[in-house]
Amino acid sequence: MKKLNLLTRIFLIISLCFTINVLTSQVVLASDSVPKRQTPTLFIHGFGGTVRSMDYLIDQSQKDGYATRTLTIFVTPKGKLLLDGHWPVSAKNPEIQVLFGNNHESDYHHTAKWIDSILKMLHKKYHVTRFNAVAHSWGNNAIMYYLENYSQKKNQPQIDSLVNIAAPMQVLNHDIYRRNIWRYSNQLTKDFHTYTAPHSQIRNLHMRELNIMGQLSPKDHFDKAVPVSSAQSLKKVFRGQYQTYESRIFTGPRAEHSALTRRNPRVLHDIERFLWVRE
Repeated sequence: MKKLNLLTRIFLIISLCFTINVLTSQVVLASDSVPKRQTPTLFIHGFGGTVRSMDYLIDQSQKDGYATRTLTIFVTPKGKLLLDGHWPVSAKNPEIQVLFGNNHESDYHHTAKWIDSILKMLHKKYHVTRFNAVAHSWGNNAIMYYLENYSQKKNQPQIDSLVNIAAPMQVLNHDIYRRNIWRYSNQLTKDFHTYTAPHSQIRNLHMRELNIMGQLSPKDHFDKAVPVSSAQSLKKVFRGQYQTYESRIFTGPRAEHSALTRRNPRVLHDIERFLWVRE
């Protein structure tokens, strides 16, 4: 009888070990079966921006065979995220358009929180760990503030490549944008000094940056909204050990502030090469 009990115990132990092994294999299989998507690129418009602000860059780069338009993320004025579109696992260099319901939000600190919510959602829903961003105008201030204040959080997707277009990093003239009081705020200067500090969070990031600026003519050192000197100051930010900085200045009528993203094929070409052609 004792011999029978011993055999029974051995059988139970073997059965238990087999069950644990099967369950462990299933967990590993479930983890390995998570769809692996390519690094997405978020397109972030500026103050007063609309769906048309980035459509040209997104759609044309898809036509050129460099990328694939996938999702549109609409952020309501209260910060709720609404998704439209489809992101298949096979999508090549997925492009995600970000639209803000409150597109006249002057306080880019609020916009940075919305970007944080977007990236948390992308991490949870699509397992995104790294991303690119293309920002225009006031959207640059939002993404820069996000990188400085949110990028070091646990499980936060990390920036890979950033394209800044017409970035108003310095205080501007009151005659340019009367509706946006933050453009004349001391907060703008304070935040910029934080970005350029030797121990800023941005300096610790492993990333590439392309700074695109517009200049209407040799006499006009601005794009009708942002002075070249204001955008050019980004050079002071990206000096980290694991960072690269590039800049382009475009001239002529298509270098106008809005035209840079809406109808400038040279800007498009440089963005395509920078983001998706690694030499």
